[in-house]
Amino acid sequence: MKKNFKSLFCGSVFVATSFTSLGVSAEGGDISITGNAGILSDYIFRGIPQDSGVGNGGFDIEAYGVYLGTWAADVGDGIEYDIYGGYIYDHELSEDSSVNVGIGYTSYQYSDDFDEEYNEVNLYAGGVVGDFSLDLEYTIGDYNGDFLEDDGSIDGDDYTFMAATLTYGSTYLTYGDFGDDADDALGNYFELGYTTELAGFDLTGALVYTNDANILAEDDEDELEAYVSISWNFDVASF
Repeated sequence: MKKNFKSLFCGSVFVATSFTSLGVSAEGGDISITGNAGILSDYIFRGIPQDSGVGNGGFDIEAYGVYLGTWAADVGDGIEYDIYGGYIYDHELSEDSSVNVGIGYTSYQYSDDFDEEYNEVNLYAGGVVGDFSLDLEYTIGDYNGDFLEDDGSIDGDDYTFMAATLTYGSTYLTYGDFGDDADDALGNYFELGYTTELAGFDLTGALVYTNDANILAEDDEDELEAYVSISWNFDVASF
């Protein structure tokens, strides 16, 4: 999460992962350790464009619905490294449908002077019916800094974030909205994307529309951004 709207807002690799895809995934056991590595043409998180040409990677351990992981990215002026954990409960309704709920905690840390620390409690709910899935998120966060009003006055350091993602097959549409002290500073956004697999790599292309010009602190017009990501997910161990 970068510094307010002058340096913008960052986050974790969860932005590219629907909640319904999380959970124990190892075929050979109940505990799995997995890794990921990739590159983003433009790092955009929660509608906010970040740096370009960003390398990233991390590791996750999952067991019986409990997950713990870390993820890092080179953001130009330093390294962003995220630490997260939580619990997911998934209930299968039929052969092609299920529902799930979860709670997690995420801490965003930064090296050098890139930004201050962010800490969040994340609440999730989701469902799958055939090729359709719906993922909901509500986050309560605290920033070790201050969000600013349009006139430069201090608004505060507490924020909320809510998002809904509708997926059909490989295509997804997300709407996200910031609240509390971050509502004026960060606004809301839509993201339309498509994900596919090629030669063992996950490829994603997306368009992101943000309606708050304060994010770029440049003009009063809406902003449309695009990015492409290539990632590799691999198994480390399972027990």
